[in-house]
Amino acid sequence: MTLLRPVAALFGLGMLQIFLPQVWGVLGLVDWLLIYVVLETLRGSFRRSIVLGAGAGLIQDGLSGGIIGLHAFAKTSVAALIATFGGLLVVRGPFPEALVTGLAALLEGVLVVAWQALLERPGSLGPTEVVARAVATALATLAALMAARWWEHRKLRRRLGGRR
Repeated sequence: MTLLRPVAALFGLGMLQIFLPQVWGVLGLVDWLLIYVVLETLRGSFRRSIVLGAGAGLIQDGLSGGIIGLHAFAKTSVAALIATFGGLLVVRGPFPEALVTGLAALLEGVLVVAWQALLERPGSLGPTEVVARAVATALATLAALMAARWWEHRKLRRRLGGRR
């Protein structure tokens, strides 16, 4: 059961990342898999972070039809960096977590573009799109965290209100 939840979350988020842009094109800029990886990395162990990063990247590579291993390398590198320095810095709250997620998306975009240039493959992302993806991912993270916080406060108010 411990392994089933992250695998289901990664697969569901991968499907979300593929199909949401068809509903609204702006949602194609958000890296839903990276949001999950970064938030779990900030709360979990180094080993778990590496496995989640690699799994999320492989799912993204498999669903997008790109170079297999490209996003897996980028997401694993970002997860390792966050897990390494996450112990030095305390990152709690929606705004710092959204900032870290945005910076992680920026770093992942730079890594993907750099690897595509190194492999002499035509790059799928330009500098403007890398920055736009980072900003969209940070804003989506902030929105999701604020919605989760609101939902928790709502449940708490209902629970406390029901006792009176």
